[in-house]
Amino acid sequence: MWLFSVYVAFSQPILGEADSLTYEKDKIVYTGNVKLTKGNGVLTADRVIIYLDENKKAKRAEAEGHVKYIEGSRRAFADKAEYDFQSDVIKLYGNAKVEDNKNFVEADEIVYYKREDRAIALSKGKRVRTFYVEEKGEKVGNNK
Repeated sequence: MWLFSVYVAFSQPILGEADSLTYEKDKIVYTGNVKLTKGNGVLTADRVIIYLDENKKAKRAEAEGHVKYIEGSRRAFADKAEYDFQSDVIKLYGNAKVEDNKNFVEADEIVYYKREDRAIALSKGKRVRTFYVEEKGEKVGNNK
């Protein structure tokens, strides 16, 4: 198992673990049982490529195969994912699903803008599917 640490510009380090690792001047490729940890977020997948900028800082990552991302109560699943570290945007492709406690959204593609805490879900062959549970005592809308 390879263990590697990468630093993201102006952010927290990424701790990487995998069965194998290939390092080239502009990318790091993790293969087999990949687990990347950044802050309280954990990404697991079959394969992850981290692309580096000219200063060897991580600028984006691509994950494929059994992709799962967990951060707090949120869990995301997909066949493939892309994470832009600089803009803090996560794109999920293929059987994409995001869960937050009992709530979820399913689509062919989900784009999550972490800084803005907003998401866009799109589907081509099937409809977007959601489930939302209103918590007790939670008010929706303006009740005048």
